[in-house]
Amino acid sequence: MKPFAAIAMIMVSLVVWLPCAASDASTVPAYTAIEIARFDVNREDYSSKEAERAGRIPDETIETIQRIMIAEFTKAQILPKVGKPGVTSGEDSTLDLGGKVIDFKAGNKTARYLVGMGAGQQKIEIECVLKDKKTGNVLAREVILDRKVGGIAGGDEEKGMRDFAEKVIIFVQKTLQVGDPGTVPAKTQ
Repeated sequence: MKPFAAIAMIMVSLVVWLPCAASDASTVPAYTAIEIARFDVNREDYSSKEAERAGRIPDETIETIQRIMIAEFTKAQILPKVGKPGVTSGEDSTLDLGGKVIDFKAGNKTARYLVGMGAGQQKIEIECVLKDKKTGNVLAREVILDRKVGGIAGGDEEKGMRDFAEKVIIFVQKTLQVGDPGTVPAKTQ
């Protein structure tokens, strides 16, 4: 009789737990848009060599990173609408993606090609913050790092930025629990 009682208790627990779990999942809003902001830079922080390098990132590089992020998120088709802040309507359930540049090295393609062994490496390190636009609640925060140390003919700086954007897409997928975290959906050409 004891094994039967244990099985009965497990069954009762599952019957009580399953509806609760289903109701918790339904409270997560279904987002329809993501707005990708320019990443912030503290140009006054000299507390470390990384912070000093981050402060020297050119504005056009920050704009290029934002442009590439928007393009990669659009290709990945995680959410129907992707764009800069202000592109969504009031009826959209929107995410805000922003953050702060922690470290940046522009790199040197020639040094990567001729010297190799890490010379001329490109580095992008940004603390990414994903928020619900309506409530302002932070859904996730993660430091994302990408390095470009080589490639055919020394590699391409924009390729490093695209690789960084793919890592950010994976971060958003994990947060929203959509797609296969760890892989970016196949790109359409």
